[in-house]
Amino acid sequence: MVRRFGGPEVLELCEWPDPAAGEGEIVIDVRAVTVGRTLDVEARARGADFHAKLPRVPGADPAGVVSEVGPGVTRFALGDRVVCTSTLFCGGCEPCLQGRTHACVEHRVVGVHIDGGDAERVAVPAASCEPIPDGVHFDQAAAMSVSYPVAWNLLRQRAAVGAGDTVLVMGAAGGLGIAGVLVARALGARVIAAAASDEKLERVRSLLGAEATVNYSRPGWAEDISGVTAVFENISEPALFEAALGTLGPYGRVVTCGAHGGGIVSLDVRKLYRRRLSIIGDTGASLAVTREVFAAVADRRLPPPPVFHRFGLEQIAAAHEAAAGRDLFGRVVVTIGSN
Repeated sequence: MVRRFGGPEVLELCEWPDPAAGEGEIVIDVRAVTVGRTLDVEARARGADFHAKLPRVPGADPAGVVSEVGPGVTRFALGDRVVCTSTLFCGGCEPCLQGRTHACVEHRVVGVHIDGGDAERVAVPAASCEPIPDGVHFDQAAAMSVSYPVAWNLLRQRAAVGAGDTVLVMGAAGGLGIAGVLVARALGARVIAAAASDEKLERVRSLLGAEATVNYSRPGWAEDISGVTAVFENISEPALFEAALGTLGPYGRVVTCGAHGGGIVSLDVRKLYRRRLSIIGDTGASLAVTREVFAAVADRRLPPPPVFHRFGLEQIAAAHEAAAGRDLFGRVVVTIGSN
């Protein structure tokens, strides 16, 4: 529970009434939930520009077992393994009616605007949940539930990446970066993975199958890279952004959803129009895109992510500290109950 904004010390473990499933909702007995740098760490620290109201139970992407089904829910039944994808949408505004549920005019987030999954049980809209594919563990489901739809939307829908393309994935050892590597490979692209650690890059190569790696902490790291089809960017640090943009071939695309490096970058507009480049930003993914990427995991065209950093709910403050650091490979996951 968070009752005031601040550091990890504001996180409280407390007794809280069990939620009940309302119209269109399900209750999940939580088995795993991640701690993200934006939806958890920044939201806890300052509200993360979401205008969060306190008190609030954090946790955007709980995975677990359905223990209660509310009126009007037909897609899920008791005992189903499900994961919440964090996005809340009204279903009735113009973007929602056009299928762009992630652009809902009343867009809200689980764990920020309603109580989330850092608890034994959570009530969430069934429309924001997906069945966990067979063979995918609860911690993997939580780790992919936000990042996989984002990566699929940016790379497949917005950048039109396909077989034979080359994708440069920035921040390739982070949660979203890992999703970018695996999604790009599933789409048939050749992946160049970029990160600031040789050790992390070795993991990206050996565990994720990136064809090439580059350490962007070294001067001139991008000088030998050219003809890239798409840059998957989620850092927005000025020097890195400019160097990554320079790797693109004609008609290349930068797709971005992230600003941990500051968010303000310079842009050579002449380079943009002379080389016919595009810079495309988006947040989240529509319901249709989310279901498409989960189908790819279920069909084994796309593997689930590896999980290396697990904490118990009683270690939630330490989990937040870890998520705010730079030593991670992938997502921090909090495990709850029996897995």
